[in-house]
Amino acid sequence: MLELVAPAKNVEQGILALRCGADAVYAGGPRFGARKGAANEIRDLGRLAREAHLWRARLYVTLNTVLFEGELDDARRAALAAIEVGADALIVQDMAFLGMGLPDIPLHASTQAVCDTPEKVSFLASVGFSRAILARELTLAQTAEIASAADIELEAFVFGALCVSESGRCYLSHCLCGRSGNRGECAQPCRRDWSLEDGDGRTLVRDRPLLSIKDLDLSDELEPLVDAGVRGFKIEGRLKDADYVKNAVCHLRRRLDALLEKRPELGRASSGRATCAFDPDPSKTFHRGHTTYMLDGRRRPISTGAASGHLGEPVGRMADVSGDAVLLDRDHGLTPGDGLAFPGQGGRISGTLVNAVKGRLVSVQTPAGIKKGHEAFRSFDHAWHKKLRGAAVERRIGVNARLDFPDGRARLALRDEDGCCAEAVSDDVYGPAEKADVFAAAAMDALSRLGDTPFRLDGCDVDPARFVPVGHLNRLRRQAVELLIERRLESHPRQTRRKPQPAPVLPGHSRLGYEWNVSNSLARAFYTRHGAEHIEPAFELGFGRDGAANAVVMTTKLCIKYELGRCPKHSADAPHNKTPCPRGDLYLRNGETILRCEFDCEKCCMRLHQMNVKATSK
Repeated sequence: MLELVAPAKNVEQGILALRCGADAVYAGGPRFGARKGAANEIRDLGRLAREAHLWRARLYVTLNTVLFEGELDDARRAALAAIEVGADALIVQDMAFLGMGLPDIPLHASTQAVCDTPEKVSFLASVGFSRAILARELTLAQTAEIASAADIELEAFVFGALCVSESGRCYLSHCLCGRSGNRGECAQPCRRDWSLEDGDGRTLVRDRPLLSIKDLDLSDELEPLVDAGVRGFKIEGRLKDADYVKNAVCHLRRRLDALLEKRPELGRASSGRATCAFDPDPSKTFHRGHTTYMLDGRRRPISTGAASGHLGEPVGRMADVSGDAVLLDRDHGLTPGDGLAFPGQGGRISGTLVNAVKGRLVSVQTPAGIKKGHEAFRSFDHAWHKKLRGAAVERRIGVNARLDFPDGRARLALRDEDGCCAEAVSDDVYGPAEKADVFAAAAMDALSRLGDTPFRLDGCDVDPARFVPVGHLNRLRRQAVELLIERRLESHPRQTRRKPQPAPVLPGHSRLGYEWNVSNSLARAFYTRHGAEHIEPAFELGFGRDGAANAVVMTTKLCIKYELGRCPKHSADAPHNKTPCPRGDLYLRNGETILRCEFDCEKCCMRLHQMNVKATSK
């Protein structure tokens, strides 16, 4: 079964995602989710679970921060509350949850649990995880290798923002701001402007978002991912708005439906068919440019370039600027009400609204900062967004109806596409129909009026022997539909926890460094049971807000040398200006913060070491 997994910032956006065709939604509870700004009350999770279960879809509750010792009891209560209101699985990174004696519910290993090798994922399966959410930096070949070695469901991110660091192994925000990404509080210092300096203090690049990378879009790669063993396709975006959710889910739903039509044996993970009355377009809602990242194993540019936020679609360059009039160098398609954006000073994005358009001449609301030669982008497509927001999205479950008359009473039986059945029987006894064909047509029309219910009438069998007033048929239809909804909710299939294997041993790791994020006694006991002999405390416990000199605060596939065309290994392939690679160490500077860049050319990655840090509260 192929499962489209969508973000739910809140219950309204979760319901929207489900109506757009999501097979599952993931949402945080009041605490312990890795997006602190996307917390939900338990009662709202219950509402979301009910909506999901109506479609045979699932609700996954994120409890994927690392836990401090004093939080263990609260975290257990949060897990129990989520289970009580209908969560279908918990997404966690802290192994403490395996020692809490929770009820029999599946556990999914968060991408923050570093699901990046066959050995690690096999171990997670052996201790009782049902699913692993793969590290985003994996290649297709690495994914297939994991799938062949580990008997576990695999889920992969296919759309949305990318963390520049390897998941679960970024400590930069904690060092600079006292806000840990592993605690759901990332301040995104990677999106800030940095200057690149050499060992002599010379500035090679000044004030650019050198650690900011593009957003992921693997919507053209779904079939290769399926063939590699992926069955869950995840959209990032628990902090995004409803426009983004509607656009992204409808876009990916169409792509998956096309694949399922081509290969029906793969199977749908939930019920009903979703339709949307607009054309989804990933370029129209928030993005920082798109990349397939490391999927094919090739090194390619992944940085956002001059700006770290949403620019939108390129529409040309400013050929001339006079007052509030801007002449673009080509036809652009802009209309009044559109947003016009351009990279400003220091990597910041400046923008304005379009007031009027006459050919290539555009009148703007706020011309300040616009200069001749600037590249221009349409950051907001007014007409498209208006259509998006007004467009109906509809999801319907097919049902077949039969109306007959045992003992003269009207009986309406409904059977849906999943085999759920419900029937309503009248109290009244009805006489024969004078015009059987007329009554049959009227009855079928009345029974097909399913309005805002979740159902669509696929077939109707009417016994025309007796006559029933339309008002009575409407009442029978409402009663049968309400009962069918309850039958669906009652019969929602629930999965159980995967049984752990006897005493699995952590492969190749007897000494665990701070990057294993062990921050409480339950996690420590877990790893000790599975072979760890030395365990360092989590970075947040071991180093405090100001970290430790020369500590690795980030490991990333982003290589600054490559992005600037100075990579000694791949410079022949890099589509950049080929300038000599500077010798000696390179450093990133932001104010008083200095990070040393370590380049591991064998593994084709970069590590950032903390030198001197000026902690801020930004």
